[in-house]
Amino acid sequence: MDFNKIIKVLNQQVKPALGCTEPVAVGIAVARAYKEVKGEIEKITVNLSPNIFKNGMRVGIPGTSHSGIPFAIALSAVCGDSDLGLEVFKNVTLEDERNAEKLLCKGVVDIGVDDSKDNFYINAHVKTDRGYGVCIIQGFHTNITFVEANGSVIYKKDYEDCSRKEELEKIGNLTINELIDIIENIPYEDIKFLLEGEKINMEIAAKGLEEGVGLGLGRGIKNLIESGMINKDIANTVRFYTAAASDARMAGVNMPVMSSAGSGNHGITAIIPASIVCRYLGYDDEKLSRALALSHLITVYIKEYTGRLSPVCGCGIAAGVGACASVAWLIGCDDNQIAGAIKNMIGNLAGLLCDGAKGGCAFKLSTASSEAVIQAYLAKNNVIISDYDGIVSKEAENTIKNLGRLCIEGLSGVDNKIIEIMLSEA
Repeated sequence: MDFNKIIKVLNQQVKPALGCTEPVAVGIAVARAYKEVKGEIEKITVNLSPNIFKNGMRVGIPGTSHSGIPFAIALSAVCGDSDLGLEVFKNVTLEDERNAEKLLCKGVVDIGVDDSKDNFYINAHVKTDRGYGVCIIQGFHTNITFVEANGSVIYKKDYEDCSRKEELEKIGNLTINELIDIIENIPYEDIKFLLEGEKINMEIAAKGLEEGVGLGLGRGIKNLIESGMINKDIANTVRFYTAAASDARMAGVNMPVMSSAGSGNHGITAIIPASIVCRYLGYDDEKLSRALALSHLITVYIKEYTGRLSPVCGCGIAAGVGACASVAWLIGCDDNQIAGAIKNMIGNLAGLLCDGAKGGCAFKLSTASSEAVIQAYLAKNNVIISDYDGIVSKEAENTIKNLGRLCIEGLSGVDNKIIEIMLSEA
């Protein structure tokens, strides 16, 4: 696979995002549908696949004191800018928040869950005094496939963006060793942009530590270290920074994160461990760029098998594995040890379920990130899970494929049951 295609994939998959990306994707669809008609809103109807609904029920909306998909819908109709993509809520003001509250109080927002659709599907229908607009997003967060206004089709494309899918499938057909070879030889100037992820993700982590927002897990772990209750080491340092970034993001702090494979929390997990370990070891920006490239590519690689949204926590079994591989590479593991680190992580965290995006995600990110460091160092010392240990295979690639089978074939009913439980507790 040539470098240009790898660079294109990285540019597509590593982007700034403001807020949890599932409510953001809903916001993009609603904002685009409203943009086509404008006018006074009479009704907004949004139908979602179960995964989108699950991941948006409890999460904070950036720049506001509110959470959940209903408010994201109202806010995007009031002020959302679909042209900003994953930063659709970038320009929210206090007045916008108040207007969104008023819109919600009118009872014009209606949400449905359609489990007959693909696991990433959003259909937004906005009716105003000037007519109606429709926008459909499928497959991934910004993939608008259909736009209609008052019966006229404004935009339409096939369900899949074929060129993008082909490139991602080629990533999934590579071996881990081939990915390592690519990141070691790709021109530095072409991946230098990945360093921006370190900057903005560490900034939001610092915000979480300073203010103890959301769950406050990051600051809580740091306080345990400072009080001598747990050790100050590289794994626990990674743990509290990663948790703090997730604390801030899930609470709706109005700061972007660099995403990975369409998820801000994946981006936090994929970036922060490699960044901290790289700086701890005294390596330069080029070394970090290559480590981040490996982390993102393996995250994308795994998502090709597990699905864009999965019943298991992608921060643990996709971004966490990418982070582990990048740390293993940074500390000088050979190819077999890097493969072993990947197998260790999957053998460890394959059962970590995703029960929606919310403050508690910080626990899962902190676990995944610290385990990424520990499993990399264990692999460096040749402590590697046995072949054919549960779903773990002899090769890292087959282990990832087995993980995909577990997610898609074995856990297909999990999301609906989780939603049922969440609704019963609402």
